[in-house]
Amino acid sequence: MRKIRVLDNVYDLITINMEDRFKDNVAFRFYDTANDAVTTILYKDYVQDIRKAVNYFQSTIPEIKGKKICLLTKNSYEYAVNTFGVVAAGAVLVLLNQRKSWDELSYELGLVEPDAILTDGDDYGFNDQLKAAYGDILRPMDGFRSYEPAQLTRCIDHEALMVLMFTSGTTGRSKGVMLSEKNFFSVMRAHTQIGEHMMAYKHEPDLVMSQYTVLPMFHLGAFICLFSWAHAGWALNVSSDIRNFYKEVKRMPSQAMAVVPVIMNSLHHDVMRGRKDRLGELWVPICSSAMFDPQVMLDMAEHGMFVVQTYGSTETCGDGIINYAQDAKHIGAVGQGNDYLDYKIAEDGELCMRGDSIMLGYYKDPEATAEVIDADGWFHTGDLARKDEDGYYFLTGRKKNLIILDSGENISPEELEGIVGKCEAVKECVVKEMGKKIGVVVYCDEDKQQQVRDFITEANRTLPLYKRMSAVEFSTEPLPRNGAGKLLRQ
Repeated sequence: MRKIRVLDNVYDLITINMEDRFKDNVAFRFYDTANDAVTTILYKDYVQDIRKAVNYFQSTIPEIKGKKICLLTKNSYEYAVNTFGVVAAGAVLVLLNQRKSWDELSYELGLVEPDAILTDGDDYGFNDQLKAAYGDILRPMDGFRSYEPAQLTRCIDHEALMVLMFTSGTTGRSKGVMLSEKNFFSVMRAHTQIGEHMMAYKHEPDLVMSQYTVLPMFHLGAFICLFSWAHAGWALNVSSDIRNFYKEVKRMPSQAMAVVPVIMNSLHHDVMRGRKDRLGELWVPICSSAMFDPQVMLDMAEHGMFVVQTYGSTETCGDGIINYAQDAKHIGAVGQGNDYLDYKIAEDGELCMRGDSIMLGYYKDPEATAEVIDADGWFHTGDLARKDEDGYYFLTGRKKNLIILDSGENISPEELEGIVGKCEAVKECVVKEMGKKIGVVVYCDEDKQQQVRDFITEANRTLPLYKRMSAVEFSTEPLPRNGAGKLLRQ
């Protein structure tokens, strides 16, 4: 099995792999819907644009080292260029979710205090507020194009903050996860092993792969592929819209795809109905972000798919554990662990990890950091787990209340409870998963129930689709509590 060389910094990844070793390989493809054509970008051209972006940022942002530059946009080739441009220029890259409400984004922007915000000009429903608050630092995504390529320098501090990503928490507001160059490149050992397992599975040491990218790049599962696929010199095929999936996987042949459960279930539907040809060359679904149905994964494996599962979080810089097992006994596990992390199952059954990929901490929130990283450096995942005799870890439940949807989105019930609680008729409420829906149980007077329904309907209009509460139940009695006085969620 061919080994993929693992690098440990951005400078070497750009200059050794992207600019030299794989310069003539395809780095990106994207489908131009307006012209019904596929655009192809080679690594050597990709690097020239990255160098231009470095010059652009260094020329327009004084004393750029450590300055914070936000990306607030959908997936694109420019997203990738600016990612490398920002970090290679010595700035801190901040990834934001353009699908969020302005209330959420304004909180995150206020916390970050950005020096520049890159946008694509599309209206995501908050353009007026964004311009009013940050108009003087808004930049176009393609601002680098008129600049000359810059010389690059190595990062001096391998453990300094490089990327800031926001993740949902269990206490309402999202938290900024601080990740370093060391965090990202320690994980590359596991990512290159994914590539090596693909080559071994096909018995092709010179295998060339392309990954169809539909997950948003502000999501770590998609973002980290910008670094990992460049290690092998492979291509990313950027989706224009998931609704164009069948057309695009044929126009842009893709062998791998990172999936969340809702996408995996759709692929499974095609495979089990004899329509595998609709998927083009796709044979590696990479499962991340949530729990998958083991039977679905086993069905896919038995029909010629090589199913890879990755378990982790933004706080672990992604793949804390990877599972390559294709057999019925182990395909429901999260994997056997990686050599760059230590693992333990605490006395209460919680899975804990320690090592180079664990985040620096939560941005401006040492108290929250101390809640998840203990004095000995163990990160507490919040997941309960067991380890079998073969060394495979199986998740058995969640320690806390975070709701993970089939789409991979995380929902903080406390955040939604805070919104519902603003209705004066509500005495108590609990948000929880009701089947496949986000639901809320409300304690209020019987004659106030319609008022509460109307309030929730209006509140839903201000929330992203994935956060909307579509099931409402009422109680005319106080909601049950445990011995400590905390509301019970079950």
